[in-house]
Amino acid sequence: MRHLLLLPLLAFSVAVCASETLRVGQQVLAVGDTAAHTLDLLGTPTYKEPVENKFGAFLGERWQFSREDGHVITVTIIAGKVSAIEDRLEERRG
Repeated sequence: MRHLLLLPLLAFSVAVCASETLRVGQQVLAVGDTAAHTLDLLGTPTYKEPVENKFGAFLGERWQFSREDGHVITVTIIAGKVSAIEDRLEERRG
């Protein structure tokens, strides 16, 4: 029974890729790069949300970029530097 529940979770996890780098054309965005470099490579975020600690203190922001190829890139910026990069493929509806 547990195996039946595990299969849909595995299928969903294939669509999400978190890594330390992201290729953008011929350049690379990496964990540790500046927020300014992120904006240079990816442009203006389509969505921003604050990242807070458990007490509600502001730590940084999570920026989301929607790409024309259906990919949604989420970059977490803490103290002005990239701390995480996530690339996922959005399912097309319709």
